[in-house]
Formats: sequence, C-alpha cells, structure tokens
Amino acid sequence: MKIRLSESDVRLAREEYFGYCLSCGAERDCTEPDACNYPCEDCGEDSVFGIEELMMMGEIIIDERM
Repeated sequence: MKIRLSESDVRLAREEYFGYCLSCGAERDCTEPDACNYPCEDCGEDSVFGIEELMMMGEIIIDERM
C-alpha cells in the first residue's frame, strides 16, 4: 500500500515523528524516522515504518492536490 501525502504532511511527519502502516494506512505517532516493522495500533500488523524509511522504500506518493 502506497501512502499518499502532501509535501506539508511529509514535513509534519518528520517533525512530529509520525509513521505509517503499510497494511492499513494508519498513522502512528512516536515513530522514529528510520523505524521498520513497528506494530500498528489499528490493524495489529508489524507494518509501521518511519517517514524516512518509507521514502527510501518508495512507498510515499507526494500529492500536491491534497
């Protein structure tokens, strides 16, 4: 699952330490930028990654229309 964010959302995720679940798309706080396979509080899968890791993996789509 690709995560679609605006450029300002990416900046906010970096500043506030948000991560995103690749299984369900949920946002998770208190996630280091290089986090890998953290548990998702919504779906229970170990699929949460930090924003920097997601960008390196090519899982972030920056959508300026958002």
